[in-house]
Amino acid sequence: MKWHIIIWLLLCLVILPKAIAWSEWTKDDYEIFDLVDELRTEEGEKTTFYSWLGLEPTATEKEITKTYRKLYLQLHPDKNPDARSNEKFARLGLIANILRNPESRERYDWFLKNGVPRWRGTGYYYSRYRPGLLAVLTFLAILISIVQYIVFWITFVQDKKRIRYYIHRSREIAWGKTMKKQMTTKRVTVNDVQFYVYPDYVALSNENGQVRLDENDVSKPRVFDVFIFAIFKWLFTITVGKAFRKNEKKMEDVKENDSTNEGGESFSSDDEQSSQSEPKRRVRSRNKKGRRARN
Repeated sequence: MKWHIIIWLLLCLVILPKAIAWSEWTKDDYEIFDLVDELRTEEGEKTTFYSWLGLEPTATEKEITKTYRKLYLQLHPDKNPDARSNEKFARLGLIANILRNPESRERYDWFLKNGVPRWRGTGYYYSRYRPGLLAVLTFLAILISIVQYIVFWITFVQDKKRIRYYIHRSREIAWGKTMKKQMTTKRVTVNDVQFYVYPDYVALSNENGQVRLDENDVSKPRVFDVFIFAIFKWLFTITVGKAFRKNEKKMEDVKENDSTNEGGESFSSDDEQSSQSEPKRRVRSRNKKGRRARN
């Protein structure tokens, strides 16, 4: 499998869920997002449409209409000379329209309960959990490992299938369509590759000699061969493994020093014994000379 196919697969797995989420948001949803973002910026993070109107989330449509008419008079630019009265007045109309419409109110209540996305420069995203760099790298490592493991299995199946094909095709050329076993050895060519067909097996001919074809020789994929476990193995090698090898080398050096010291001490003890026995020999020699002189 080509690497560009793997990359495209990863991009699809990452982008597709976001694309599905974006496609579910309507124009009315974006209007709600804009109003919520504007209201939080102006009035505070915990401000909602209901709290801004001074109502409870359980307020009826009649109560919403009554409050709207009351605030309409208070915030009207003709009666309110405030510089921001136009913005508040326009916001009042938009919020009242959303809450008096059963469908749009139900949609706002859903976002109010489950969370409203935040604007992140290129679009609206949920901000309940913002993964850090370590979380993103871990996710990518797991994703790459899963795809890599799938590729290993695809390659494993293809290799076994390729070996079975060469064995079958070589025997078919050597023995004929009937595939009746023959007790002779024949050399055949399959796709410009030479094979030797024996009674019990088929061998591939190469520069180093012959290699027996057996689909059971294909190594089965292992989970510990994937990317994420390879990283842990590499980290273990450069940290714990390095320290272990260093400690092992120190122990070997200590053993060598101990063996050298033992050899030196035995040699010095021999010297001491010879030096101590030398005066005794001199004394015995003098005594012998004295006895000879007296005699």
